Amino acid sequence: MNPQPRPSIAELHVGDEPGIWEGLGFGVEGNRCRIGTVDIIFTGDEPGIHGWVLRDSFSTDFGPLPTSSVDTPVPERAEPHPNRSIGFDHVVLSVPFFEEGMTAIAATGVSIPKPQPFGAPEKRMLRTAPEMGDLELELIGPESRDSRRPWDLWGLVVTVDDIDTTVGLLGELLRPAKGAVQAGRRIATVDKSAGSGVAIAFLGPRESKRAT
Repeated sequence: MNPQPRPSIAELHVGDEPGIWEGLGFGVEGNRCRIGTVDIIFTGDEPGIHGWVLRDSFSTDFGPLPTSSVDTPVPERAEPHPNRSIGFDHVVLSVPFFEEGMTAIAATGVSIPKPQPFGAPEKRMLRTAPEMGDLELELIGPESRDSRRPWDLWGLVVTVDDIDTTVGLLGELLRPAKGAVQAGRRIATVDKSAGSGVAIAFLGPRESKRAT
């Protein structure tokens, strides 16, 4: 008997026009862009990520966040993009109540690591990052319900195989590269001047100690 495939992310539906991502060095075909094994679908709608499609998920209940599921095979990984993107490191899901978000993710069939607190004591939040296919879904939310916070897929961290090439190609469309939370890696965030309605950052590979 074949094991049940692990849930993963198949598509992210983004309100940007395709040309914005082409300007960021991604290879785009029509209204689609595959990064790793995830397809970005450009809807030309309001800014932001408006929904997603999961693969092999037991549940699609993510509150008001439009969610569907498919059982199609995981596609071949995309070739590196001109900006040196090779896949996603993680996607950020923010929720109004951490426990509710964790319940939604667990219902898909994903195993969830122990949550960790972060932030100032008066604004303490919780975070966990379960694996969904070849990336992590970083869940963040408050310990107590905050009705002002929406369900929101708001952050995309894209892995690149050469952060210096990415920075050199995109220039002023990126903020200066800096040390990432991930030890030995650098990250560069896309500036608002690029025109995307999504928070995007490029994360480089682990580096040996850099010369000063």
